[in-house]
Amino acid sequence: MSGSVRLDDGARGELLITADGGFRATRDGRERTGRIDPALIRRVLGGLGPAPAPADTPATGRRLTVQGQPGQPDRQWADGTGAPVPPSAAALGTLLELALGDPAAAAALPAALALADPAVGAARTAAVVGTVGGRPAYALVEPDGAFGLTALDDAAPLGGSGADAGLAPTAVALGEAAGRSLFAVGGTDGAVQVWDATSGEVLHGTTGGEGAQAVAALVCRDIPVAFSAGQSGDLRAVRADDGRVLGTLPTGGHGATALRAARCGGLDLLAAAAPDGTVRVWDAGTGELMHLLVGHRGEVLALAVLTVDNQAVLASAGQDRRVRLWDLATGQSVAELDGHTGTVTGLAFTTLDDRPVLASAALDGTLRTWDVYDGRPLTGWPAGEWLTGLAAVGDLLYTGDETGRITAWETATGRPRTEGVPAGRPGTPLTALAAGESDGTPVLAAGFGDGALAVWELPTGRQLLDLPAEGGPVHTLDLTSAGPGGPLLVSGTSTGAVRSHRLADGGALPLPVPHAGAVTGLAFTTGEQPLLVSAGRDGVIAVRGAADGADSRRFRTGQGPFTALAATSAGGQPVLATAGEDLAVRLWHAGSGAAGPVCTGLSGPAEVLAFAEIGGRPVVIAGAADGTVLVWDVQSGGRTAELTGGGAAVRAVVGREFDGEALLAAGDADGTLRLWHLGSATLLNEAALDGTPLAIELDAAGLRIVTPAGAVTL
Repeated sequence: MSGSVRLDDGARGELLITADGGFRATRDGRERTGRIDPALIRRVLGGLGPAPAPADTPATGRRLTVQGQPGQPDRQWADGTGAPVPPSAAALGTLLELALGDPAAAAALPAALALADPAVGAARTAAVVGTVGGRPAYALVEPDGAFGLTALDDAAPLGGSGADAGLAPTAVALGEAAGRSLFAVGGTDGAVQVWDATSGEVLHGTTGGEGAQAVAALVCRDIPVAFSAGQSGDLRAVRADDGRVLGTLPTGGHGATALRAARCGGLDLLAAAAPDGTVRVWDAGTGELMHLLVGHRGEVLALAVLTVDNQAVLASAGQDRRVRLWDLATGQSVAELDGHTGTVTGLAFTTLDDRPVLASAALDGTLRTWDVYDGRPLTGWPAGEWLTGLAAVGDLLYTGDETGRITAWETATGRPRTEGVPAGRPGTPLTALAAGESDGTPVLAAGFGDGALAVWELPTGRQLLDLPAEGGPVHTLDLTSAGPGGPLLVSGTSTGAVRSHRLADGGALPLPVPHAGAVTGLAFTTGEQPLLVSAGRDGVIAVRGAADGADSRRFRTGQGPFTALAATSAGGQPVLATAGEDLAVRLWHAGSGAAGPVCTGLSGPAEVLAFAEIGGRPVVIAGAADGTVLVWDVQSGGRTAELTGGGAAVRAVVGREFDGEALLAAGDADGTLRLWHLGSATLLNEAALDGTPLAIELDAAGLRIVTPAGAVTL
């Protein structure tokens, strides 16, 4: 594309598409960037028609401006004039809403056509006070991802990492579970990672989230494994049946645009395509990098593996429209296949007359077949408009498109088949297709832009599963072979969630799910079964076993983004406090999500929350963005104190009772620490610190304050 296209859509925002295919969407000070495929802008421009006459009446709605097109004058259309915005521009309005709307909402455009970059949140220095190995300690995480664990009494280092930890921190927590000291960090991308604080072992967590989420699945050494990757960070391997973390594979932090797993010659292989067009191939069993394949110019969006005896061939394709074949034994390129005029979105191997055949589908609307042995084209035919999925079963090729329709084609002739073909999900884009087997019967699985998953039996077309949305639009999916618990359907969503379902009955298996946005609070509960709780800007509270991440539960409160979180135990029950942009502090049961009292009175969003026990009753303390500190009774929700600070946002609070006298300490963004007598709301002391207080400990030894430079004692 040349020039630029701009859509001004009033309250819905503004969209600018530049010549390089990048876009910027803005609304009310918010901004998201991303990229589109040329196929999208070609459709928009192709439906505009000739240049309109100058508008003679004022615009009353949308305005579309096209500039810098070769051989064309600059053009503008505006609703309410004699040249209204043409219908083909509706796709731009859809893109605007996709970029600035709820990441978990249904998507009317598949990611192959338009993909928003991950939302960039502000990483920040975060700290928390707790214990590590029985010693009072604090954890401090830097914006570059480096973290340290330090003893409070003598500043002895207790562990840490460099900046290569892959974190962009927004929240941190220390806790105890199963005899271990635990350290958790939440990030700007919605990820939560948990370490053993004494050994440094990664125990469980979620991958970074928003954006493309590629998945691949296989049964490795009798263990069903789900591999996943987002637009940044390393690849992660988890057990597909219980979500336990198995390890990571490094990508240099670039994430992956496509994954494919296969077994060949006694090895379990994993191929991952990076955004720069390189493809890495690992021995999935050992984590050894076998090959780095270089040759594509642009993102690779499709991978397929053919295994014949002990040999394996990898096919890769994407935005450069060229299909490449690689010998996985040597890592050498064996063929380059040219013919598509649009981004290749699907690859599948099949056989024809006992010879291996590769099929490819693209956004140019064509389906093509190629002889694998000699790399020559066999045939090609128009198969729709924007093809977004491809799978091969027997002598048929199945394609999906942006309308949600599934079509079957004879591999040899390209003739369509209608009998026994699944209907798809008309009205929402089909975003992924995969073929496999269940009890020896071929099946076809599909994922859709509204987040739904479906599985059909072939060749009858009888629907076996219809699974509702969870975690956002489906981005990719894969099927494992028959493992110990039967085959599994694994899918990744545009918000970064990974789902796993038993193919036999659709039963969901507990995999760790990230937040669709920054993590704004982390807390460990105490008791017989400690929990790790996280809250995010997506308005979701996630609860999982503290020690192993098991029994993961999520509940969406409907109260908008969270700004702070705290946890305690009251009456033997785990209780949560959350604060949000609605200027309320809400109490919840951590296990069930049942709502408790709502605490009101804030004049600015709470930046930090803490629980304390005063007079034998639990209270919740909130430090607000306007410098005030409020205290409420947990059982009734009634306000018991209001303390006025200096106007700077409160960053840390703590309350304690000594010999019947309740004290409260708060530190603000200006580096001021204040100590109050809570019963009389009297300010006892005020001190300037060298740095912003991030965490405070108040006990018989005095006040210990953690700042970005470390801990100080007053």
